[in-house]
Amino acid sequence: MLGSAWSEQGVSVNTILERLEVLEAKVKDTLAELSRARTERAALQATVQSLQVDLASRAEDLAALRAEREREGAELARLRAEREEVRGRVEALLGEIDRLEAAVQGMAAPGAAG
Repeated sequence: MLGSAWSEQGVSVNTILERLEVLEAKVKDTLAELSRARTERAALQATVQSLQVDLASRAEDLAALRAEREREGAELARLRAEREEVRGRVEALLGEIDRLEAAVQGMAAPGAAG
């Protein structure tokens, strides 16, 4: 009955079957494309996750480097202060040596004259 109704409208069963085959091919192509897209999406998500792990690792490295730089800066400041302190002591000792040499020369000069 259904076939006879289509026949009356000028649509043959072969035409309907051909259209169904075309539709089936399109559905299969769409499903294949969907499968490829899902596979590609999974690969991209894995790449994103890997990049996020790498970024987190680099952020940790950067934080460690910054902390190390801060420690080294503090050490440098401490060493500079220590150097200035030692320089002050050396200058004081050199001044004392100069005074002692002057005193010794002053004592030697009167004895050499007489």
